[in-house]
Amino acid sequence: MKPVSQKDIFEEIVRLRNSGEEGALAIVVNTSSSSPGRVNFKMLVYPDGQILGTVGGGVMEKQVMEEALKCISDKRSRFLHFSLREDEMEGLGVLCGGEADVYIEPVGAPPFLYIFGGGHVGFALYQVASLLEFRIIIVDDRPAFASPERFPRAHRIIQKDFEEALREINFYPSDFAVIVTRGHAHDQLVLREILKKERIPGYIGMIGSRAKNARVFQNLEKEGIPRELLTRVFAPIGLDIGGEKPEEIAISILAEIIAFRHGKIQGKTRDNSTAI
Repeated sequence: MKPVSQKDIFEEIVRLRNSGEEGALAIVVNTSSSSPGRVNFKMLVYPDGQILGTVGGGVMEKQVMEEALKCISDKRSRFLHFSLREDEMEGLGVLCGGEADVYIEPVGAPPFLYIFGGGHVGFALYQVASLLEFRIIIVDDRPAFASPERFPRAHRIIQKDFEEALREINFYPSDFAVIVTRGHAHDQLVLREILKKERIPGYIGMIGSRAKNARVFQNLEKEGIPRELLTRVFAPIGLDIGGEKPEEIAISILAEIIAFRHGKIQGKTRDNSTAI
C-alpha cells in the first residue's frame, strides 16, 4: 500500500488550521520484522472517520484510527505499540513477530481556553497563555475587565453576566476552563453553571484556598451537583510552585494545564476529598 505524499498531508494540515478544523496525525515511528507499515508512513484522520494516507492497513490501522478519533476529542497525544501476529491480521500475510510504534497527535485548530474573570490573575494568565497555541475566550461582567483594549489577542471576549454568558457557551471535552473571578460567590456560580452543562470542559480549575473551595463544593453538593463531577475540578488550581504574585499564579495554572493536556496528570488524581 503506497502512502500519499508528505506534501499532501502537510498541506492539508495547514488547510485545517487556517479553516479552524481539526484532525489527528498518526506517524509510524518504529517497526521491526514484518510490520505492515513502514517508518514515516503517515495518516491524517478526520473527525468523521475519513482518512488521508495510511499506516499500513489492516487491524493496526483500524486501531490507530480509533485512537486518533479519541485524540481529536481530548487533544492528547498518544504513543501506541503493536505486537502483530499473523492470526491477528485477518489473512494479510503478516509474518509472526512484527512490531510497530505509532505516534498520534492532534492537529488543526488550537483548543479553547476559557478564562472566567478578567482581573489580575485572569489578565496574567491571558498573557502567558497567548505565547502558546490556545484560542482564548475572556468572560467577565465588567466592561473595564472585558474589553478588546485589555485583551487584544483574545479569540473572543464575552462581556455579560456570568450566568447569561454561560447559557450561550457550548463546551467540548477538549476545552479548558479557568475560574478566577473577583469573589467566591461568582466562582461558585460559574462552577455550578459549568457542571450543569450537558458537556463540560476536560479541564476545569478554580482559584481559592482549600477552605474556600471546601465551602463551594459543599454548597454545590447540597444543590445536587454530583460528587463525581466535583472531584474532576482542579482546586486549588495550579501546580504548587510557591508563588503568590498574579504572574506566578498564572504560570502555575498554565503549567498544570500543559501537564493535563499531555496526559501527565488526570483530574481525579487531585485529592479533593477533604474539600467535599
